[in-house]
Amino acid sequence: MNKPAKKPFWKPSIPPLSQWSLRSKTLVIFLLLIGIPLGLQGALTYYDFSVSTERRATDYSAQLVGQMNQNLDLTLKEMRRITLMPVYDPSVLAILKKYSGPELGYQRPSVDELEKMLLYMASVTYDRPEIRGVQIFAGNGYTFSNLDSNTIRSFTNLALESWHEQVQKADGAWVLIPTHRPSYYFEREPQDYFAVARLIREPNTNRPLGVVKIDLKLDVFRQIVSNVKFEDMGSLLVVNGQNELFFKENGEGQPLGQYEELLGAADMPNASTSRRMVLGGYSYLVISDYSAYSDIKMVSFVPIRSLMKETNELRNMTLLIGIICLTLAGALATYSSYRLNRPLAALKNKMRLVEQGDFKQRVQVETEDEIGQLSRNFNRMVERIDRLVEEVYVIGLREKEAELAALQSQINPHFIYNTLESINMLAIRRESELVSDMVTALGRLLRYTVGHDRRTVRLGDELETALAYVKIQQLRYGERLRILFDVEPDLLHQTVPKLLLQPMIENAIYHGIGDSEQGGTIWINAVSFEDVLLLTVRDDGRGMPEAEMEKLRDSVAFSSLSAAQEREGHGVALRNIHQRLALMYGDTFEFHVDGSPGAGTAFTIAIPLQKEGGNTL
Repeated sequence: MNKPAKKPFWKPSIPPLSQWSLRSKTLVIFLLLIGIPLGLQGALTYYDFSVSTERRATDYSAQLVGQMNQNLDLTLKEMRRITLMPVYDPSVLAILKKYSGPELGYQRPSVDELEKMLLYMASVTYDRPEIRGVQIFAGNGYTFSNLDSNTIRSFTNLALESWHEQVQKADGAWVLIPTHRPSYYFEREPQDYFAVARLIREPNTNRPLGVVKIDLKLDVFRQIVSNVKFEDMGSLLVVNGQNELFFKENGEGQPLGQYEELLGAADMPNASTSRRMVLGGYSYLVISDYSAYSDIKMVSFVPIRSLMKETNELRNMTLLIGIICLTLAGALATYSSYRLNRPLAALKNKMRLVEQGDFKQRVQVETEDEIGQLSRNFNRMVERIDRLVEEVYVIGLREKEAELAALQSQINPHFIYNTLESINMLAIRRESELVSDMVTALGRLLRYTVGHDRRTVRLGDELETALAYVKIQQLRYGERLRILFDVEPDLLHQTVPKLLLQPMIENAIYHGIGDSEQGGTIWINAVSFEDVLLLTVRDDGRGMPEAEMEKLRDSVAFSSLSAAQEREGHGVALRNIHQRLALMYGDTFEFHVDGSPGAGTAFTIAIPLQKEGGNTL
């Protein structure tokens, strides 16, 4: 007799996974999910360090650019002061006044006058290497300059200069002119300069005498940049509020294009901002500092790789480790999730079918854990539901029939009492013909109300009944009551709940326009939208405030009203309509009440489109 083979002692007796409890499975998964993030803690710490490094670099760079703009403002303030000095020098004003008229043509000043002007301009430009030249243009076109006469033209036609119109528009205020090449210099290689200029006016008469213009070298910007320790600054653009170029400096190896393209891509506002952008396939830290004094905007493009170059290798290594760990975690999570959620997914699908009304569904039980027990309980529950549905279905239908009949019966007495009261009043005050018409309309309404047991009728029949009701009320209110129908012809054969429009018309008459001396108009609309029938009863009566409107909506939606509301009659008919629609259409209908004080009230019902004789509750 063969003995059963013994299990090796190193193999523990572990139950199969199908017999594990759901708690054990969840514990294993959580251990994996917790262990992996702990392994990634180093990568997350490095990431936080990298972000902090970039933030500190951003703050430092923004301070540097702001400092450069402040230094430029100091220089421009000094140039602005120099342009004001001719206005306060009587000798300069006297010479400019003498040659301010264009009728003098090309008349040159005397040697004494030239010497006075030269000494004046030399005094204000002494020891200022950033100034290329100071020019004062007289009205006749003569150019006074601190430069040698061999390096500058004697006469200049300011009308041909591109910057002159800007100076004229400033009307005496100082003007900062972007980079340009003046035409009055004799230079073998023309250079670019930016300038500060001002229109000189006679103090007493305010008559223009000339223009003072200080041409500044671009070394002003280079000197400002050189005074600041800004490693790997990248590229720097200096423009005004209209993005006109003053200075452009590209760092070594910076693949940036034309400044117009840069400003268009960066879309920098006239404000001090900083943002991270991708330009030309490279990431940059774009820092802008704007000076409201000079309307100058300095935009610095700092390469992100230069800020983070010392940590790139560590970053790459961290990312590699993170990717490996995430891959392993994803594989483990996917496998575990599949094994854990497969029976749950099957159970979910079966529950969806049961929710749709199929009570014949059963779940296959594969495991002995909590999910297996849940599956067996689900099967027993579905069997009981299937049996109970068969037992209570007929009872439920009968209860709904009785409830519909009770709701419908609540509508008629209130209307009959009001109608009989109107007949009594007309019988006393008017002739029998009017009484006959009212009685005829009343008979039609009574036959429609109690003549048969159908709960749905053609929309055309419902509209005819509503018209008969309105005729009765018009005999009472006269010309003060007007009604307009707007119904799509194709909808006349659609089926709607019986006595749906009359309560809403009654509410519009008694609570909307009944107390108004001038009366009012009621509109009845029936339109279709996709597979929905929209019925609207709207009046132009007194309306109601929002608080009262919200109270009415609540009373319509609630299953019961307070005793005070029932005595006042507010919302009873509307609540009955809401309950009838809920019983007949479930969640597929909508009932809205809208309005405002002095603008009337509108009642809108949306129900599914149905053929006459269709399946309704």
